[in-house]
Amino acid sequence: MLRIRAIASAVPERTDFHGAQAAERNFGYGHLLFPSAASALPRGKGRLDEAESLRLMPGSPASLPVAEAKLSHADLALQAVAALREQIAAEELAAVSHIVVASASLNQRINESVAGRVQHALGLDDALPFAVGQSGTAGAYNALPLVDALVRLGGRVLLVATDKWLYPFFRAWGDLVAYGDGAAAMLLDGGEGGWGEIESHAVHYGEAIANPWALAPDRLAGQLLPLALAAARAALDKARIRPSDIDCMLPAGFGPAFASRVADELGIAPERRMARAGSHLSNADPLLALMELRASLRPGQQATALLWDAALCGVAGAVVARVSAAA
Repeated sequence: MLRIRAIASAVPERTDFHGAQAAERNFGYGHLLFPSAASALPRGKGRLDEAESLRLMPGSPASLPVAEAKLSHADLALQAVAALREQIAAEELAAVSHIVVASASLNQRINESVAGRVQHALGLDDALPFAVGQSGTAGAYNALPLVDALVRLGGRVLLVATDKWLYPFFRAWGDLVAYGDGAAAMLLDGGEGGWGEIESHAVHYGEAIANPWALAPDRLAGQLLPLALAAARAALDKARIRPSDIDCMLPAGFGPAFASRVADELGIAPERRMARAGSHLSNADPLLALMELRASLRPGQQATALLWDAALCGVAGAVVARVSAAA
């Protein structure tokens, strides 16, 4: 069982986002201009065409946290780690044995190791850094089996989830989901105390969704639904808990229609569904959801929560966590 020692975040201010693709054009992505980089581009090209705009544009502007141009997603990660340092005693951080970074977006400085920067900033010369990618926005979930194994071996793990979206990558798929920028850092071990514990976690690898940009949001939702359900049910089964025993469900930041479909299929009562802030916060989303849950609890209260996400690449993850209110 994974003990959550603390979580901290770095989330930019929200702004009204109009469009489907990220707006910032950054010199750090200059390598994507070469024809040989076509395979690294969404749909193998840059600008939206008219049909894509009609298919993917949200019905109204999305309120998204969007990072300043001067900040990379590595910078956001360091801000989250700095915030965590304010919560945790220096000797606790000094005992970190492994650093695991999860992200989906490309760091705008492609020659820079985000895990390495975190390691250097904390002075953890002996900690072993890992990077978990190729998981879409479910990277934090996909990192948990690794984190769990390391903790079982006696490790203390710093999990950092971070993303910042730049052109030509996409933020929005109609009213299904819109992705914001942000980072969060969570310290985990096998000890006692802290915020609570992760009682179970599950990752479901479905069939790859090769071209989500070609799908209307409703069709994409239809492909994501069974993935989310499979991961959520697996996490509940591992925790040996029924959906009716969950105190609250914290969905990833999808639109309310999709979140309700998942909850209905799982049998989660409406009063146990926790409303989120209105956008998906990419890989940091589950860590930020746990922070939101803790902030909502009354002194002395505990809650058992189900968190889930379904990434557009075909990976889904879920967690059952028990969180205590702040003392």
